[in-house]
Amino acid sequence: MPDTWGNALSSYRYPVALANFQDAHRFPKWFSFELGNGERSRTIEFESHFKKHAQKDIAVWLEVVFWKLYSQGRYRRDLHTINVATHFHVKGISAKSLWQACMTYISKPTSATFESFRQLFGFTSPARPIAVAATFPAFIDPESYSMVDTRIAKWVGNCMTAHNEADRTGPQLIRPPFCDSQGTVLTMADFEFMQHWNRWCIYTAQKLTKLTPISWRARDVEMAIFYAWGTRRGRRCNHHPMVHLNPLERT
Repeated sequence: MPDTWGNALSSYRYPVALANFQDAHRFPKWFSFELGNGERSRTIEFESHFKKHAQKDIAVWLEVVFWKLYSQGRYRRDLHTINVATHFHVKGISAKSLWQACMTYISKPTSATFESFRQLFGFTSPARPIAVAATFPAFIDPESYSMVDTRIAKWVGNCMTAHNEADRTGPQLIRPPFCDSQGTVLTMADFEFMQHWNRWCIYTAQKLTKLTPISWRARDVEMAIFYAWGTRRGRRCNHHPMVHLNPLERT
């Protein structure tokens, strides 16, 4: 039964060409990390690259912003990354201050500590989007934090009942408010969902580590689900989730 999970994780791909950032020339020696096909092993190396430089080099934070937004198309990913870079410069936000705010959230994961961290990126939308900021805890501590986006939210909204019923003793998924809104991004209204999602990913990773040859992290659970939901393009767009992930009973 856990084979569906292992197959989904091994199939995960998120290919990103950092060098495509239109302002890469402003950051010599950066935006050059080669992600290849964006498979799990290369993505883990990118996480390590970020952690190695995150306390002293602001450019590596921008690399991750661009990486996160890459699938949104050239105009949006470039515009948002440039806007974040400008905000960092104008407000004098340093790599050290970003790291400290993120670590504060990791050590005390509340809506207040997350919002303090999120605001450092200068996102001014009244909706207060959360997905970009939520990427960094997952890069720093992938054992305990998973990324989140609209694909993940849609999977949870579609599949949560079966997975909750399979193991009622563990953390339970809750329906994201995003799924019942007209919004296009996850916002602070989805913060509670994100907290439940993180706890569920940790628990599911522990179960999968017992059931498979892989040592799973919370981030790996998210990668498998990201792949399983499917893309918006081609034949996959009319069938979600593209891959069925078997609900796991208590181990």
